Amino acid sequence: MGKRTCLIMAFILFVLTLLHADITATYVSQPFLGFKLGPDISTSLTPGNTFSSDKLVAHIGTLEITAINEGLMRPYLDASDFDRPYMFRGQFNTWGGGVQDTEFYIYAFTSLSSSPFPLWLEDGSEALAGDSNTVIGVNPFVVDFFFVSHHDAQYYEMGELYELVEGVIGGFNVTKLGYNEKGKWIDVYIPVNNQELPEDGSPPENPVPIIGDVVGGDIPSIPYGGDPPPIDYLLSIESVVSFDIDDAYIGYTPIPIANCQLTLYYASGNDNAVYITFSNSSLLPSFRLHHTASAIPYVIPYTLYFLGEPVVGNELISWEGLGNGLNETLISVGNIDPVDAENAPTGDYRDTITVEVESIM
Repeated sequence: MGKRTCLIMAFILFVLTLLHADITATYVSQPFLGFKLGPDISTSLTPGNTFSSDKLVAHIGTLEITAINEGLMRPYLDASDFDRPYMFRGQFNTWGGGVQDTEFYIYAFTSLSSSPFPLWLEDGSEALAGDSNTVIGVNPFVVDFFFVSHHDAQYYEMGELYELVEGVIGGFNVTKLGYNEKGKWIDVYIPVNNQELPEDGSPPENPVPIIGDVVGGDIPSIPYGGDPPPIDYLLSIESVVSFDIDDAYIGYTPIPIANCQLTLYYASGNDNAVYITFSNSSLLPSFRLHHTASAIPYVIPYTLYFLGEPVVGNELISWEGLGNGLNETLISVGNIDPVDAENAPTGDYRDTITVEVESIM
């Protein structure tokens, strides 16, 4: 399904700054929760047959912790707003049959796991790799989270919905073992999905929801079997800025002038891809800045850059490595001939560009 949006470039200077951290984490919750028989559940970390056939299982999400220039020791989930038991209501074909409430647990499987293990998140803190103070020997360290049935999977009915009717599913922060300024061992917070960390070492104010976008939000009913809805796309062009033309001369680093944001819904993994097409009103393969006074026909050729590469108008560009949720990349301009710019009549110049996204089937 394609979405189309228009970009009208206005011109001021754009400045980009980068933030560096030694250990960071990303968490991606599953956009579509679906129960399957245990052996049928698999992710890039968790192989099929990890869970037995007597379990009904749904993949909740994946946490990835990456250490840069230092080792990762003793990662913990610092959980909040969880309350057991997690009771799901739906068709259950034993004990007289009909609609019944049955219990599920939250399990984890990690880069170091030999088998999945339950998490008691209502206790507030859960070790993800044991209590050892040694450096973890894998980087990144990855954790998958799952709902797992307490009762035998054979009693649940394919095609039925199961609704959470008791228990609270909350959010979490992530801590690791580290040193303070006095050389003492302390637990320090790791930023998850670019969380802001308080300078005093206290917990971040915005725990990451393990399901959905908001801690304590409604959990959708979960189907047993069935396919997820098709991936949907929302394209937007943000932070459009202007620039001085002489800053975009040939030989200079291209100037970022906009942020292309593509939000995916119902996508799985981080290997999704789309086609992006840029075009101007004249449908030419090259791009030109036009004087804002329509009576002045002078144009200044320029090169548009996307994903760091020159753009040819009306040609498909493959944007790969996309995950569910927000994906971003810069749009830049450059390669302006100084002769064209210095011979140009005085005034403001702009171009109007149409950006189109198309799914790759």
